[in-house]
Order: sequence, then structure tokens, then C-alpha cells
Amino acid sequence: MEFIEARLRRWTPNDCAMTFPDEWDGKVWQVSRSWVIYHVMEHDLHHGGEISLILGMNGLRGPDL
Repeated sequence: MEFIEARLRRWTPNDCAMTFPDEWDGKVWQVSRSWVIYHVMEHDLHHGGEISLILGMNGLRGPDL
């Protein structure tokens, strides 16, 4: 997350709105930097929840976030 935090400190709103082409399912989409950042964080949150659930199922405390 340090990588993302460093970019958010440096980029202006216009920088975050900058787009680039990304191909998915045979189509090309224009995605913004902010879209990519959000989806990376969303993905990481999902895995953090999985880890907490597995720890709890084994009687262990989850990380203090």
C-alpha cells in the first residue's frame, strides 16, 4: 500500500483522471488511474477479510487494522 499512498500524495485530481487503454474480453476500455487504484484496494480488502476469517476459525485473533 505504500506504493499507492505515494502516488496519491503526488498525483493531482487531473493526474488521477488520466486514462490508458486496457483490453479485457476482446474489448479495449479506457481506464483511469483512480479506477485502477480503487480496484487494487478493493481486491486487497477481500483477501484481508479471508485472512481474518481463517484466523478466527482457528481461534486466533485477526490483525488490528
